[in-house]
Amino acid sequence: MTTEECKNDALLVAALKIDSHEAFVKIFHRYYADLVRFTARFIPDKSTCEDIVQEAFIKLWTNRKRLETDTSISSYLISLVQNLALNELRHTKVKMQYQDMNHEIILSLSPEEHMFFSELYGAYETALAKLDPEVRETLLLSRQEKLKYAEIAQRLDISVRTVEARISKALKFLQHNLQIYRVLLFITLCACNFL
Repeated sequence: MTTEECKNDALLVAALKIDSHEAFVKIFHRYYADLVRFTARFIPDKSTCEDIVQEAFIKLWTNRKRLETDTSISSYLISLVQNLALNELRHTKVKMQYQDMNHEIILSLSPEEHMFFSELYGAYETALAKLDPEVRETLLLSRQEKLKYAEIAQRLDISVRTVEARISKALKFLQHNLQIYRVLLFITLCACNFL
């Protein structure tokens, strides 16, 4: 990066910190295409690459007040995009493992078991939908994407304590709403000679 580009970045960061939409648009136009190409090194799907880069720009705008004036915009955005791409890869891997495991389980179920677990899953989805959106998102990042609390905190720009509180709230809510299914699950397992 040339000295002129560094000065330019410093001016753009300073303008961004005082909520300049014009500075944000300049940064977007300057780096968007390069970041999409960079993301394509990790993620083969162009649409997903574009989503990741857009999320990086949203984070840039959200965190603009915390930027240091000497921040290298390109390094900052590359770091954001790289982390988001790695999160996407982790999520995809977990999702594929989960789908494979579910497929094996479904094939081994009797019709009665299949009906019970379908009903249980429906009740779980219904209970999940009743959670506050922030609480639900935090729980899904923890349980489905298998992110650590610190990773969730960083991704959502909240404290680790807030992550802990949200997950605790979600689990208590789900436990309360799915309590009847614990008894039914026990009865089903006994009836199927799984115990």
